[in-house]
Amino acid sequence: MSIRRMLRELLMRAGGRRSVMRARLLKRALSWKTIRAQHEADVMLISYKKSGRTWLTMMLSRCLASHALLEEVDYLATDLIGGSVAGLPHIRISHDDNPHWKAPAKLSRSKWRYRRKKVILLVRDPRDVVVSLYFQRTKRDRAYTGTLHDFLHEREGSLDTILEYYNIWAEQRARPRDFCLVRYEDLKVNAATELERILRFAGVDPIIDAHVREAVQFGSFENMRAMEAANSLQRGRLRARDPNDQESFKTRKGKVGGYVDYLNAAEIEWMERKIARTLDPMFGYCEPPQVRSAQRARPARETVAAESSQSL
Repeated sequence: MSIRRMLRELLMRAGGRRSVMRARLLKRALSWKTIRAQHEADVMLISYKKSGRTWLTMMLSRCLASHALLEEVDYLATDLIGGSVAGLPHIRISHDDNPHWKAPAKLSRSKWRYRRKKVILLVRDPRDVVVSLYFQRTKRDRAYTGTLHDFLHEREGSLDTILEYYNIWAEQRARPRDFCLVRYEDLKVNAATELERILRFAGVDPIIDAHVREAVQFGSFENMRAMEAANSLQRGRLRARDPNDQESFKTRKGKVGGYVDYLNAAEIEWMERKIARTLDPMFGYCEPPQVRSAQRARPARETVAAESSQSL
């Protein structure tokens, strides 16, 4: 038996799949390949897990491939094609601090390492994130056996961690060289407008409208669900864990406000109060649901770079 396999079995006995997955993430984060790639990247696309990162990655990859006239592309690569194509920005995808496996007190408080980078921070309503993450843990990772109600109050990776992670970024948003806030909900309202804004921020020039429209169609929920069901990309990141269980799909629902389908009134009220009390208002998730819905009809187009510079 190899040393690697022995260590894996010891971790499984000590803490189950959860320990194995955390060890794997730590090993990847500390690898020389990861450190070098982050150093070389021009732009970091950062998000908390289950915030729509795969969807945005697919659209960005497709648009950049069209720009570079490439046919063979890894649409789910951690480093988008600009890392190997002259004239395109090198965009690297990251969960930053892997906060979804940490308690709030264990999160990194500083974003100093991004001081020379452009940072795109993709966020999503914490209520939808925590519900989607629960299904990721139970159906895909198979690393959690409690109920959704139990998960809401988990110490590591649940609602409290999400809120703290967002607040840290609100405090640190002036650290990167440039900062762009992207809301999942705005992407749902007008994906083409937001995708164009992201590409412009990243430094893609020129931006071809036809490329953007085609990338949005390529990344549509229906197309991604079909690709996942057929395993057409041959990647675990977009492969259904159980084709007969909708909740095990990566493209599970993609619905804004879908948390109301899984939580009772008391749980929703508890989350509403906690978010209103603790979350920085810059994200736009502190208002009542009806106000948020109205705001989504008017997606913000600007980056918050100007706001960040004013806060220095």
